[in-house]
Order: sequence, then structure tokens, then C-alpha cells
Amino acid sequence: MFYEINIALNGRHFFATAERSITDRATLKKVYSVLSLKFPKDEGYEITVTQNMRTAKDIDPETI
Repeated sequence: MFYEINIALNGRHFFATAERSITDRATLKKVYSVLSLKFPKDEGYEITVTQNMRTAKDIDPETI
């Protein structure tokens, strides 16, 4: 699982975090609080946050 923060400027993509950057809720809160100050809405920025879930399954090599 990871969180992705996307920042748009005047409706166009500007910046996004990498999937390895934010892997827990505590880090999300820290990063979001900084980015929301640096990229204010009144200057045309919009910040969205997505939680991405991934699953993995072991496969027995004998069944390939």
C-alpha cells in the first residue's frame, strides 16, 4: 500500500509523489501538511490524495 499526492496548477498536472515515498498514514500527514503550505489553493494549486492498495500472491513454480 502507498499514498500518492498529486498537485495540479490551474487545472493541469504539476507534481506527484512517487509510490515509494509515502507508505504509511503518519508520513502522509507530515508530507501533506508541508505541501499544503507550499502549494496554496489561492495561488491556483489543487492537492488530491489517493490511497493505492496492492496485493501479491505466491505462485508455486511447479505450476507454471
